[in-house]
Amino acid sequence: MSTDVLDSLVEAVFQRHGTRVVALDMSQVPLTMEAFLIVTAENRIQARAIADHVEETARGLGFVRHHSEGYDEGSWILLDFLDLVVHIFLPDRREYYNLEMLWSDVPRIEYDDGETVRDEDEEDGNDP
Repeated sequence: MSTDVLDSLVEAVFQRHGTRVVALDMSQVPLTMEAFLIVTAENRIQARAIADHVEETARGLGFVRHHSEGYDEGSWILLDFLDLVVHIFLPDRREYYNLEMLWSDVPRIEYDDGETVRDEDEEDGNDP
């Protein structure tokens, strides 16, 4: 997945004050998607606002949402765009499921307060 697409979606997250944004490169894993985008929201209302804005931005980039889960409950919202899956968690849910640890062997990009911090694999030229 291009970093331009990820950067646009991350900007949409930051516009709704999402935090702890991490993109995981899933392209080398035997799954059907290219990337996970993992986000933290402070409350259910914010989680829904992030989900709405990310979906609107993704649609503008040509993505079509295939499936979603958790929107009504709001503690873990999953947006499935086939090539990209966005996970929006409340802090306790994110810590409980700990997707970053589960997929600790894949390249990642961590976005900190709007700044990108790339892992060593990507610095070697492997784009997530």
